[in-house]
Amino acid sequence: MDPIQPVLITGANGFIGQTLMRYYRSQGVKAIGVDLNGKGNDIFVGDIANPEEWGHLLDQTQVVIHTAALVSNAMKDEDMWRVNVLSTRNLIAAAAKHGVKRFVQISSIVAYGNAAIGELDETYPVHAHGGSYVLTKLASEHTVLTAHAQGKIEVVIVRPGDVYGPGCRVWVNIPLDMIKTNQFLLPAKGEALFRPVYVDDLVRGIALAASVPNIGGQIFNLSSDGYVTTKQFFTYHYQWLGKSSPICLSTGLAWFIAEMTFRLKLIFGIRSEGSGASVLQLTSRAWFSIKKAQQMLGWSPEVSLDEGMKLTKEWAKEQGLL
Repeated sequence: MDPIQPVLITGANGFIGQTLMRYYRSQGVKAIGVDLNGKGNDIFVGDIANPEEWGHLLDQTQVVIHTAALVSNAMKDEDMWRVNVLSTRNLIAAAAKHGVKRFVQISSIVAYGNAAIGELDETYPVHAHGGSYVLTKLASEHTVLTAHAQGKIEVVIVRPGDVYGPGCRVWVNIPLDMIKTNQFLLPAKGEALFRPVYVDDLVRGIALAASVPNIGGQIFNLSSDGYVTTKQFFTYHYQWLGKSSPICLSTGLAWFIAEMTFRLKLIFGIRSEGSGASVLQLTSRAWFSIKKAQQMLGWSPEVSLDEGMKLTKEWAKEQGLL
């Protein structure tokens, strides 16, 4: 089916949300954005924890794409749960009340847990092996699927791979900052698996998840077709900065260094993303089948890693990060 206009996007000033807004505009589809930071065209100030405060926007659409979330391994557990789970519950309840037909939940491949091995499709059981980010992503999926099962609203869940590109805090900004200060370490001797998907490819898939008919209740992996090693992926960052290859350690040693550094910084009131949970996230031995997305959505990634990294480097240079 054609996109119902306008599409409402939460977290519209975030990494994925901004890219979605630009994509829809380029396609001539009106998009309404909601964000705590309301600056920008068609982006309104709104807290997803209190959606009834901007319920008039929900009256204007039949499709909500929920990208707003705390993506972190450093935040307090209670803050992660409040934003990623409780606020999602509030949002989907309000969306159903206002007659929204489809709710697209942006989850993550972390739902499979950090301990999974091999190629995984959407039938593989989820596992809360990881920090609060993993657990709250699982809980948010449960929240929206419960609403779907009760017949209150149609839900589609997207599990993105390791999303990178211009504006990416997790896989671009933070690693660059840590590499500059010689704090970046790779566990598993740099041989763990990374599943990079360029953000423009991802948003095409999300837009399809918002518009393709008869896919209510479905979950889709939107990831790379295969994988690279973590060392291969982050070597790009080192090359951009004119540095040698990443520091690759055993998982135990990398975890110990990261976790002790994290706890030391906490003493001084600093919460760093360089935690033990972040190290474990970079030990994955799994990759993700995209056959379901190919068959049901007609989606496949189109941007190669070299091309995506070239575009990301140009952006990072423009932003003064290099």
